[in-house]
Amino acid sequence: MVTKRSDVRMIAPRNEIRATPLGVLRHYWRVADVKAWHLVLPIGLILIASSFEGASFALLIPLKDAVAENSFDFLEQSRAFGWLPALVPDRLDPSTRDAYLVLCIAVLIILGRIGKLGFQYTAELVETARNERYRVCLGKETFGRVLTFGRQYFDGQAIGRIDAEIGWSSSVIGLLTAAQEAFRYTVSLLVKVGVMMAISVPLSVAFIVTLPFVQRLIAAVNRAVKRISEEGVEVDRQLRAQTLDILGTIPLVKAVSQEQTASEMYEGVLRQAERVAVRRHRAIGIRYPIEEITILLTMLLVQGVFIYAAGDFRPADLAAFGALLIILQQALQDYKVISRLSLSFYEELPRLEAVAGLFSDEGKFIVASGDRTFGGLEHEIEVSHLNFRYVQGPEALRDLNATIAAGKVTAVVGSSGAGKTTFVDLLTRFYDCEPGTILLDGTDIREYSLPSLHSRMAIVSQDVWLLNRSLRDNLTFGLEGAVPDEELVLALSDVELGDFLEDLPEGLDTEVGERGVRLSGGQRQRIALARALLRDPDIVILDEATSALDSVIERSVADAMKRRLTGHTLIVIAHRLSTIRDADLILVFEGGRIVERGTWEELIERGGAFYELYRAQSEKDTPASWHPAR
Repeated sequence: MVTKRSDVRMIAPRNEIRATPLGVLRHYWRVADVKAWHLVLPIGLILIASSFEGASFALLIPLKDAVAENSFDFLEQSRAFGWLPALVPDRLDPSTRDAYLVLCIAVLIILGRIGKLGFQYTAELVETARNERYRVCLGKETFGRVLTFGRQYFDGQAIGRIDAEIGWSSSVIGLLTAAQEAFRYTVSLLVKVGVMMAISVPLSVAFIVTLPFVQRLIAAVNRAVKRISEEGVEVDRQLRAQTLDILGTIPLVKAVSQEQTASEMYEGVLRQAERVAVRRHRAIGIRYPIEEITILLTMLLVQGVFIYAAGDFRPADLAAFGALLIILQQALQDYKVISRLSLSFYEELPRLEAVAGLFSDEGKFIVASGDRTFGGLEHEIEVSHLNFRYVQGPEALRDLNATIAAGKVTAVVGSSGAGKTTFVDLLTRFYDCEPGTILLDGTDIREYSLPSLHSRMAIVSQDVWLLNRSLRDNLTFGLEGAVPDEELVLALSDVELGDFLEDLPEGLDTEVGERGVRLSGGQRQRIALARALLRDPDIVILDEATSALDSVIERSVADAMKRRLTGHTLIVIAHRLSTIRDADLILVFEGGRIVERGTWEELIERGGAFYELYRAQSEKDTPASWHPAR
């Protein structure tokens, strides 16, 4: 057959994103479909809330002046507050006029606060709904991006580390929230400064002038916090990785009674996190005393200078200073929040940088999808001069050449580490191969789209992959459309799980547990086989798929698989050589090469590598004695 080696047209996963914090922010902006009103509406509500707050604080000015004048008579000439006397009824006794005005101003201040809190609450509701929608969009985008990475990336990364970096996509929401809150508190601070200016210009100027100096004092603190946060990011990765590592190996921990050792390993990472947290809070904690003490001392110094220059302390000055201190306390709270929010930038930036790394293709081993649809195998799979090497590892496959006929059974055998699983992983495109090294009916496998290729394949491994969901969900995962219960029951019966299904408390809706922990090893493998049958694949790859079954069940399952898969292309990796006696072709692997090929009878008669494997296995199958030698 003449093979066709056309120029391979690849569709690489879309990645036009600059792998920088700014580039990721721009990408997330598009993904979340940010609209102008998403930002303008909360800002408008914040401004309205601030106007109510400013009005309530401004009403302290006539109260302050009334204390200084011992009367509200000045209101008749006041431009800003001349409307207040109109609130007093004409029939009211003049002797109670001032008391009534105090009550009116107090009520107005309370109403101003209520208005401020009402609009602020509405703004928070709008922001929360917006942020949570953004969080879903960004989380989905980041998770989807990680799923495009090649198998080799996951082979070299701790799952806890990947989990941490996916979760840090919400750092963008943290930055947006911090920016929105900084705007709100900045407006609130400006309103209070405006009221303070109306009360006392010198003291207000002293407050404003002090702020830049305070910022310079704490700039070093901000830099320290950024350095500590970068350490915290790495410790967070280690903590999650350690947690998932220990929890994922609980059977091993229990089997060797190493609960204490595992606990100490976890404690070691916790101690690192503790040291980072203490250093962080130590750096942050010094900020606020520096800010507040510096500002208060400056203002007291300015007030003292004015008292000394005047040679007296008048009641009006006392009223002004008291009113200004009340607002100053509120202003300092706003300034503290703004200062704390500025720290959020330094804390979230290292996380955002880690997320940006996910959007770099370097080291991700992304397997590009072709643009052709694979409609099924008609003639053969041709492997030509196939080589493969794992990252930082030895060469796994060297110059492989083979032809696998469609509709036939091809067995792959060899000792551990010979390259058998790597070979089938390349056929399924879990890893990428060189152009022209694997051809399906003469067409480079890289030209086919991954979804169409995998829709015509079924892979069953000795390491069974099950979801922590129901039996039905695991059987139908990856199938399009609903599958009738009758088909599910038939597939389970074919793999000798009919009686098992009848015993399940909730039938097909029974949960199987994390990685199928509620099932035996043999049951897990048979569920994977049933799932493969339901796919009705064109190409079936079985990698030690019955290694957990006893010989009786294995024979029954094998007969059912042969019956259901007649005419399909079957590639079988087998450890028990007796299971592949009827294979149409046997490929013998050794040291990453195919050293022999042929039928069972041909290879046995040849007396080469396959015969040595067969003889060694026959010797191992001799019943072993468990009694100690005497």
